[in-house]
Amino acid sequence: MLCKTDKKPSNERFPGTTGLNILIDGPESVVEIVSSIIDDNLIHLLTEQSILYHNQNAEKWKILPKTLKWANITLEEMRKYLGLITLMGQVRKENIRDYWSIDPTISTPIFRHIMIRNHFESIWQVWNFSDNSQQTHDSWPMYEYFVQKFS
Repeated sequence: MLCKTDKKPSNERFPGTTGLNILIDGPESVVEIVSSIIDDNLIHLLTEQSILYHNQNAEKWKILPKTLKWANITLEEMRKYLGLITLMGQVRKENIRDYWSIDPTISTPIFRHIMIRNHFESIWQVWNFSDNSQQTHDSWPMYEYFVQKFS
């Protein structure tokens, strides 16, 4: 059901080729494809912007009683974080803390082996894509990144 502000979807036929246009013949191919889209530049951008967001909001979080302990994020931790978020799309749980559960009926050990829950949650709290203080309507780093990648 559309609300009053939604535009009616276009039923025009897509003129391009849909689906994958490359051959994936093994796990190495998948890694190469993902690495070509999510490269070190994107990992660096996400890491840098998340640290900046934390620093811009650190004073606000100090007054909250349940603020998570902060340690700057490394590029490797951001890669792990993105991998865990991707895996969460495949392994569905009732709530985010269930991914780290040791209850044998719902346990998925890879999550706690990759990253401790509190560190994941501290990254989750600050995960950011651009400097909010510098944001303009015509400058969105993530959008620009993906336009360049998919052009």
